[in-house]
Amino acid sequence: MSSSILPTHARALRPELPQHIGIINDYLRIPYANGSSFASQFLYREFTRRGHRVTVMGPHAPGAEMADLPKQSLPFGSLPLHNHPGLFLALPSPDALAQALAAKLDLVLAQTGSGLLELGVWLRASAGVPLLCVNTIHMPSVYNVLLPDALHAQRKVTDFFDNDVIPRIERSTARAYNLSDGLVVLSAGLERYWRERGVTVPIHVIPRSVQPALLEGGGADPFPREARRGSRLLCVCRHTREKNVERLIRLFAREILPHAPDASLTLVGDGPDHDAFVALARSLGVAERVHFPGEYPVGQVSRFYRHADVFVYASLSETYGQVVSEALWCGLPVIAFEDVMGVSQQIDPGKNGALIAPGPDEARADQRFAAETLALLQNPNARRALGEQAARLAHERSDPDLCIMRYYAAFLEARTHCAASWRPAGVSTRALNLVRWAGVHALLSGLSHLRPPAVLNRHGRRQPGWEEPLETLAPEAASPSLKADAFDDLAELETQASAA
Repeated sequence: MSSSILPTHARALRPELPQHIGIINDYLRIPYANGSSFASQFLYREFTRRGHRVTVMGPHAPGAEMADLPKQSLPFGSLPLHNHPGLFLALPSPDALAQALAAKLDLVLAQTGSGLLELGVWLRASAGVPLLCVNTIHMPSVYNVLLPDALHAQRKVTDFFDNDVIPRIERSTARAYNLSDGLVVLSAGLERYWRERGVTVPIHVIPRSVQPALLEGGGADPFPREARRGSRLLCVCRHTREKNVERLIRLFAREILPHAPDASLTLVGDGPDHDAFVALARSLGVAERVHFPGEYPVGQVSRFYRHADVFVYASLSETYGQVVSEALWCGLPVIAFEDVMGVSQQIDPGKNGALIAPGPDEARADQRFAAETLALLQNPNARRALGEQAARLAHERSDPDLCIMRYYAAFLEARTHCAASWRPAGVSTRALNLVRWAGVHALLSGLSHLRPPAVLNRHGRRQPGWEEPLETLAPEAASPSLKADAFDDLAELETQASAA
């Protein structure tokens, strides 16, 4: 096939594709590791180098430097999320809204789990800009990051959220999705999830890609001397309740270490519950076997993947689980709990790892998790074979060109859907979008006072900006290049993407 989807210096974009793409993201400056924003950076880079003009819209981040921001960005005034320093909540303003309309966007990709989704709805309602939403948050799993320990421990409080607050939020989110031209979900399980909650617009299952240039490098062994080769368990995640890190530490202490005294668990990351996890390891008497090296820039994490033995993951909140994809790409077998979402979609039991039902008997589930992990630690040949298959399967599934192909197919369908269904909305309807947006973010900013400010990225390791060349971010990594067999016929592109 001839090459058509190339940067503008080589060949103009096909007219069927959007020339100017707007990406709505919850961060313009990315102060600490965040999978959704890394995914937005990936899309920004890939669309830009294919010749699209891309504008990122999000909250103003006080203190951000030009190197942290995309060249084309549209900041909105913002409120702080007090318990997450560095995270800001965008607010609508007449000037920023006027700039968003004046940008003449051909399509908006709303990669957000916040009230910023209403910006995309407002742009579509006001000017008929096709809107494609991306589901980035599993709300039942993440709301508790706002709750202080005293409230989180009360069953009445969590029941109120689970049975009343979260269903209301999900109904509101489904309403917003249904005012768009399509929803991107990262796993088949989430397609079913949102259909059950009333989403009627087209849903596209588009798993995230990896950025090979960030993972193909080698680099020095980053593990502490106490973590012996052949016995290294690795987990990379934000250190928050939702990631189930406490369960993983307890499981390691009770079910793995007694049978494998040389085993170590390294927890790369940082977050609001980091200190609680450190204290837990100490109280269980495993502080010398559980290591907390902190958060690392996204381009440096591959060193941990390359020098670990097994990747272990207990989170049940993943819309995708980018770190699982990266571990598999680097040839690490993965032991994880079955989540019926992003992690489950990536693990083929017996081929690249194991999935363990997380309940209903949690003690038995922890024992099964430990048994699978111990079997790999005790059998290097099986571990190596599983790792080789993991890398092969991940390279097939997580190819960047395949991911962009799927987005292009979704763009075409969104444009068709918008042309067939859009009608100009009245002033009151558009004003209501802005009221919802401002109200949700004002409420969240207020609720963020319930917990004390977290210490995030305590080592101050800077995450890369939007414009930094990938080849500078990872040791011994080569820059990716566009494949020469990009699709010439967009009808064929749609067929290939759907089949994939």
